Amino acid sequence: MSIVESIVKLLLQKLADPILQEAILLYGVGDEVEWLEAEFKRMQCFLEDADAKQEGDKRVKCWVGDVRDVAYDAEDVIDTFLFKVANLRRTGIKRYGCIFNELKPRHEVGSKIELIKAKIRAISESRSTYGIENIGQGAGTSSSGLSLQEWRLTSPLSQETDFVGFEKELEMLVARLTEGELRRCVVSVVGMGGLGKTTLTKKLYNTDIVKNHFDTHAWISVSQEYSARDLLQVFVRRWMVVSNNTAEKLNIAELRDKISEYLNDKRYLVVLDDIWRREAWNALKDAFPDVNNGSRVVLTTRNKDVALHADPDPRSRPHELRFLTNEESWDLFRKKTFLERDGDCPQDLEKLGREIVEKCHGLPLAIAVIGGLLSGKEPREWDNVRKSISWQFVEGEVQISSILSLSYKDLPYYLKPCFLYLGNFPEDYEFQAKELIGLWAAEGFLKERGELTLEEVGEDYLMQLVKRSMVQLTRRNSSRGIKSCRIHDLLRDLSISEAKESKFHEVRGNNGNAPSASRARRLALHLNDRSKFISLSSSTPNLRSVLIYAQGYTWLEEEQMKFLFQGFKLLRVLYLADLEIRELPKQIGELIHLRYLRCTNTWLETLPSSIGNLINLQTLLLDSSNGIKVPDTIGKMHQLRHLRLLVDKPQTVMTSGWIQGLPFGVIQGHPRLDLMSNLQTLSGVYAGKWMEGCLGKLTNLRNLKILFETEADAELFSEAIVNLNCLHHLWARMSVPIRFFEDRALVLSLPNLSHLLKLSKLHLGGKLETLPEFPTNLTKLSLEWSRLKEDPMATLEKLKSLRILRLLGDSYDGVEMACSAQGFPQLESLRLQALCKLKEWRVEEGAMPSLLHLWIGDCKQLKKLPEGLQHVTTLKKLELWWMRDEFNARVREDGGEDWYKIRHIPSIDIRQMFTIKQSDFNFYHYERATIDGLDRSFD
Repeated sequence: MSIVESIVKLLLQKLADPILQEAILLYGVGDEVEWLEAEFKRMQCFLEDADAKQEGDKRVKCWVGDVRDVAYDAEDVIDTFLFKVANLRRTGIKRYGCIFNELKPRHEVGSKIELIKAKIRAISESRSTYGIENIGQGAGTSSSGLSLQEWRLTSPLSQETDFVGFEKELEMLVARLTEGELRRCVVSVVGMGGLGKTTLTKKLYNTDIVKNHFDTHAWISVSQEYSARDLLQVFVRRWMVVSNNTAEKLNIAELRDKISEYLNDKRYLVVLDDIWRREAWNALKDAFPDVNNGSRVVLTTRNKDVALHADPDPRSRPHELRFLTNEESWDLFRKKTFLERDGDCPQDLEKLGREIVEKCHGLPLAIAVIGGLLSGKEPREWDNVRKSISWQFVEGEVQISSILSLSYKDLPYYLKPCFLYLGNFPEDYEFQAKELIGLWAAEGFLKERGELTLEEVGEDYLMQLVKRSMVQLTRRNSSRGIKSCRIHDLLRDLSISEAKESKFHEVRGNNGNAPSASRARRLALHLNDRSKFISLSSSTPNLRSVLIYAQGYTWLEEEQMKFLFQGFKLLRVLYLADLEIRELPKQIGELIHLRYLRCTNTWLETLPSSIGNLINLQTLLLDSSNGIKVPDTIGKMHQLRHLRLLVDKPQTVMTSGWIQGLPFGVIQGHPRLDLMSNLQTLSGVYAGKWMEGCLGKLTNLRNLKILFETEADAELFSEAIVNLNCLHHLWARMSVPIRFFEDRALVLSLPNLSHLLKLSKLHLGGKLETLPEFPTNLTKLSLEWSRLKEDPMATLEKLKSLRILRLLGDSYDGVEMACSAQGFPQLESLRLQALCKLKEWRVEEGAMPSLLHLWIGDCKQLKKLPEGLQHVTTLKKLELWWMRDEFNARVREDGGEDWYKIRHIPSIDIRQMFTIKQSDFNFYHYERATIDGLDRSFD
């Protein structure tokens, strides 16, 4: 099914929208709109067969393009009509107040529909004129995809990335990293796209032998479009060489010097993934000193010249990745195709399967994609796939576009626009699942099914793309769902190519900001040069989406802001990442079609009251260094599903010895939030008057992140939470850290939470008189400033589903803590941070049988590691940060008294306390500024 059929389906959904039906009834244009709907339904019947025929018939391809264009025309007419009707209502014109203004939109839409009718008649006649009138007869079957339930039952999320065929290469590369010369060598992995360079290097990077051999290590993706300054800042943040505030002020040379100074006395490993040009290496190399201690830099690249340039020494020959053998290819194919059978191929399919694999010529990406395609097909369809695969060799490289294109064409109609949308993201971008699903919903790609919400349908669609190997899963959340993903650059190229051909979207970089004649519906701008301003053109007024990714902060001038909010009246999505915006113009209220608005890393202080006119808005994501004041007109946005006023991880600001609140948003006045029945996410807000009579009525709320300034606010919250039975994630905290202000300790009073059966992630900050009763299915729990007098482990270890536990600053005031046998059966990650009075921790044999990661930091009174830790054989990583020298001495391999307790752990990371300048401390509170950057591994 073609993307054009998806476009027509979306148009038909729009024509059936109740808001449109009300408007056409009011303005008397119902007959015209009904005619359009009937004609597009007829066209839809022909499109499925046309999709199969257009590849070999230019006449059919041209006809399909005409259908797409007229569908876009119809959508423009309908959206413009709705925009003008909304303007009339907004300006207060009554039904009988001004008959001229009432008749104008009716006349305009009628005239434009007549033009569209003429185009549709011409398109219908052209089928006969050009001899393609038999389209639609004998249409073959097409893949419609498995049901939601079937896809969930065969979910691949429990599977790790398959690693096949490179065991010897891995062993050889491990030796090159850990043995041999003392000079800083560059080890390059070279090969064409899709050959598995990144997969092999990730396996190498995470090997225990490699991790333990180096004092410190870091990984960064470079890609074709890069900013040397931004890449160096990533290293600075990774190693916390200086504070973020200081790093922002340093130029490229100063950043290189800081990194080099930090690495000068360490044996380090640095991976530069996907480096394309010599210039990229030249810009970074001076940050990596050669002090003859066995440090290594690993490059992955498609260009052998880059590898030879980085280390011309003949002893550092590039490792050129080979293709898989026939048997290795077959093993990978079986693992990808027969997930539910543990890779066991039915005997009657083996011969045909091997023929298909042979056509992949040993290229892992092609095998993975074709395996994902076949995993959802009946055996009788395999032969058609085999016949569809064609290959060619061009200048020594295999062209896999036919296989990738085949997998795209096999997608069901509802997944095609979802896949094409991924091309909007920058190369090597790791996109958050929630962010992507929100964008899909705003574009109209998702439709509720039965009792499933838009978000649940979106999660299912993303899971289907992962299963088909069209998207790579990068991180899971604490509930084992998809947290973030990325797309391989070859598949991204396919997405951009297909999208451009269908006028679905257009992607421009720094040098692509010139006006375009394209009728693309969406525009993505990828900027990475601080000196550039955004150039927007009025040549595409009918854009539905503008997505701007500015790496390194780009200014929008006042005129550009006005044009952005006034020049594109039909926008559904406005995505502004890292643009330095100080004010949103009041004209934003005119974008009545807007479904998704994101402005992050801004300097916004207030939102204009006109924001309340965005009655179709579904997602509003904002954050600001200042905290944002939200007007009470927000209560009119009844379609709003997600409101986030703090998108990025917070940093606590300290001035004049008083810790100011986090830059959360403030909801002003007393808006009628109780009428916002669709609201699922309310994140980054201060408690206030708005809660009275409202919060407890937001019964669809699933994610809540709220900050309290008074105990009275906390009590209001406690009364409301009794009704919030749909909550999945809850973050609730008092705003004053009691560790620094004993006399101002605020109590966070909570009722029992056991009735919140869907709650999986919980963060509580503030003094607790006692632990509340928790729901049994809790998977992640964080406590801070709780000042608990009794050992919390006795209660928490009974939570059978708990996988992640974080006891943060002063969450426990006792001196002893114990984990008993059989306690914490599912716990995988434990963090003990700033438990300042803890002296002894006991762990009985059999406790925490699933623990993988243990982090202990700033527990200054803790004398030694627990004896029972030696029995936790599942532990893969131990991190000890900012502990006393006496404690660290006990865990040293060379004679430490506690070494026998941890010698079985593959990865051990010990970091000493470091100093930080007083000027930085005055701006960033030390613990939050450093610790928050480490929390990602616990999300």
